Amino acid sequence: MAKSEIPIELLPDVAWCEAVIRRHSGSFYRSFKRLPPGRAAAVFAVYAFCRLADDSIDVDHDPDQLDQLASRLQEFAAGRTPDEPLWRLLRWAFTTYDLEIAPFFEMIEGQRRDITFVQPETNQDLWDYCYLVAGTVGLMILPLLAKPVTAGHRKLAIDLGQAMQMSNILRDLAADYRLGRIYLPAHELAARGIQSEDLGRATPTPALKSYWLELAQGALQRYEGVRRNLVSFDTKARLPVLLALLYYSHITLLGIKNPDIVLERRLVVPDSFKYWLYLKAQWYVWTLRFRTEV
Repeated sequence: MAKSEIPIELLPDVAWCEAVIRRHSGSFYRSFKRLPPGRAAAVFAVYAFCRLADDSIDVDHDPDQLDQLASRLQEFAAGRTPDEPLWRLLRWAFTTYDLEIAPFFEMIEGQRRDITFVQPETNQDLWDYCYLVAGTVGLMILPLLAKPVTAGHRKLAIDLGQAMQMSNILRDLAADYRLGRIYLPAHELAARGIQSEDLGRATPTPALKSYWLELAQGALQRYEGVRRNLVSFDTKARLPVLLALLYYSHITLLGIKNPDIVLERRLVVPDSFKYWLYLKAQWYVWTLRFRTEV
């Protein structure tokens, strides 16, 4: 059996982790299920871990759950594998693909910051938060996307994760405000004369609209950097990476095209448009066969 072939006894664990990602993130699942089966299964395990961490605070509001997950991660890092689907599959993924443990601990730290939410103060604070909760995910799955992993790959993985998280934050401004969470930095809002209450309006004020677009451009610059360097990823990882980039960047592009609606409704890319993006991505990846450098 090839090293990357999934052992038959782990197939139920793969199904369990795959069900988690399918249920919670259609776009992420649509993107990375197109990896070879072994690498896709490893992504499913990573996502299931991240989902448990995120839900412990955002859904269940239970710091004890996060502490328990952190304890099991410590146990896992010490070489002991909890007898559960997530951990069994994750152990196989670590052994097969040389995943790094550090980003998993950083993800836990990012979720701890949400236990007692503190509004970011500066743009740098906001991007740092995006790193902890999403840039780390890019690093978790990076060995599944590029071999050997270089410093350049690490930057691209972080940039993509940060951009995807910023797209989510900009999409959910109004919903998060109603939950008592303001991710836009306090100093930046004050400097622009934006009141917290402005996030509860049906239509953004000119100042809020301008700041929203500024942050959106920061995300798009990161997306574009990844797209320009797509050829540096493994051949079979290029389409999944590009699909994730396109699906999430188009959430932000919807707001850029019509910024008056960013507080009124949740920006969603229709499935029919995602299919068009898939065809576009396939064509672009095909053209990379004729390129040797970016």
